[in-house]
Amino acid sequence: MIDFLWGPRPLIALQSWLGDAPGWTLLARGLSLLGDTACALVLFALVRWRAGRVAALSVAGLFMLTGLVDLALWELVGLPRPREAGIVVRDDPAVSSFPSGHTVTSVALFGWLALRGWLPRAVPWLVVPLVMLARLYLGAHYLGDVLAGLLIGLLLLGAYTRLWPALRRWGERRPFRFFASFGLGMVATMASGVFLFGGDRRAWQVLGFAAGLVFGMLLDSKLRGDTTVPLPGARRFPEWALGPAVLLALLVPAHLGTPPPVQGLLYFLAMLWGALLWPRAHAGGVSTKSLDIVRDA
Repeated sequence: MIDFLWGPRPLIALQSWLGDAPGWTLLARGLSLLGDTACALVLFALVRWRAGRVAALSVAGLFMLTGLVDLALWELVGLPRPREAGIVVRDDPAVSSFPSGHTVTSVALFGWLALRGWLPRAVPWLVVPLVMLARLYLGAHYLGDVLAGLLIGLLLLGAYTRLWPALRRWGERRPFRFFASFGLGMVATMASGVFLFGGDRRAWQVLGFAAGLVFGMLLDSKLRGDTTVPLPGARRFPEWALGPAVLLALLVPAHLGTPPPVQGLLYFLAMLWGALLWPRAHAGGVSTKSLDIVRDA
């Protein structure tokens, strides 16, 4: 069984069945984004716009949790990527093959949104298998890696579902200074690690995600009210569409061969737009009157 799960046969069979048409590779790379940092950022922004600040923080917290667990397991296991003869490697991340981080992330995030009623419950059942198949077709993981990612994602989702209410109550009792110190300290630590020890594409993206999250949410929490973006009517659709359009304008170039530090900057700007600027701009919240600072209690 171990030889089958962490052997070349399932990958070779899948790749041979689908063939080597460029369209399959492009589709698999696109599906992989559903378990990547870009998808987490877009989901965060959408929840922030429609459900408010606290709901969006639940998405960001779960994404950071999955990232920490992935990093720990990659360091502990250190399983080499598929390299056997007959496997076509179309994606070659510079981390351990176990577990599939894309699978862990897609299970946790889409599962969380479905459980909270922000997505139809059928969506995770469609998205997660497609992400798993995409990672296998790209030759990035063994079958055992994606199945392990599925199990780990489910475990993290179950734990977070029970943990989040307690975390929310705990956070409500903490002053603004605590979150400012913790958030800025976390970003400084992450940035020091990336600059001192180097970082790949994903490390820079996560750094940009975290920095934009911290700065955006800290500023947002100091402004009056917690704005949400109303669903567009026919007349307001062009105005509403500005939010997703700017996100795409920032995230698409980050996946077109730009250097990792530039990707980090683009992710920072995208998160800042999603967490702070777009909800305030759409609600007229960037006017002079709305920039009154709430004094820390």
